[in-house]
Amino acid sequence: MGDNTFVLAADGWAHITPCGEFPHAGAGVVQVIDREACDRIAADFNGRKAAANFPGVLVDFDHFSLDTGQSSEAAGWISDLESRDTGLWARVRWSDAGLSAVQGGRFRLMSPVFPPPSQCEDLGGGRIRPRALVSVALTNEPNIKGGRPLANRQPVENRTDAKRKLMWVLGDPPSGKHCDTCLARAGKIKTAVEWARMKPPPCNCHCSLEPVDDATANRWSDMARAASLAVRKAKAAARKKAEGATGDISRAGAETQRLDAARAAVMRELAERRKKRQSSFAEATEDKRPTLK
Repeated sequence: MGDNTFVLAADGWAHITPCGEFPHAGAGVVQVIDREACDRIAADFNGRKAAANFPGVLVDFDHFSLDTGQSSEAAGWISDLESRDTGLWARVRWSDAGLSAVQGGRFRLMSPVFPPPSQCEDLGGGRIRPRALVSVALTNEPNIKGGRPLANRQPVENRTDAKRKLMWVLGDPPSGKHCDTCLARAGKIKTAVEWARMKPPPCNCHCSLEPVDDATANRWSDMARAASLAVRKAKAAARKKAEGATGDISRAGAETQRLDAARAAVMRELAERRKKRQSSFAEATEDKRPTLK
């Protein structure tokens, strides 16, 4: 695999826009993208999605679809849109041209298009809050800065980060349930190369890959194997039950409990690490805070 290959996020989600207040020089307004704006935009999208034959929201190249003199070729179509504290996130069904552009590194960022100011909530003082998403563009120069890159460079064997170890950490899915793929990967440790070669799970479980050191990797390896084994045995027990076989269902229940315990342990580990990072950040910020006189 060449060093110029970029890979999409393992969970399949792309960052459309961060939260914040962003001046729009062309319209002479400030776009307020807060959690309320994201919630409304996601609700509007889901309402349109419920309609028959909804194609999705267009993802084009450099906003060409807004110019009648340019091609409106699709880079992809947004099939799911979600509001989070970090902004708007989407799952995109990429076209062949769009996927090639992203994986080739030709485009790294996304730029949302919102309705004109007259169709947004007027907050006063030239500030508006969008309530819908018109389209999104692949671009390298978005008006709204701070979005996360669509794809990162693919680690290859001769790079220093190729053997960096990452642990699959379960997220907090909106449905409250994780798919079997995520459950089977919970707590597993692989290199960046190995994770990059795997397909993203068929869900929106909000799982993440967290870097680990050798000590942490060794500590979780046994638990990861137990979790994976529990998933496989639970599936086998369910198949036997469906076929009318008399399997040891109680054993399947015990394995499921082991899986739940593994998942809870992983979540505790993640919470502790996040708490430490937040504490370190707070201390660093306190040290740098100027004294008011």
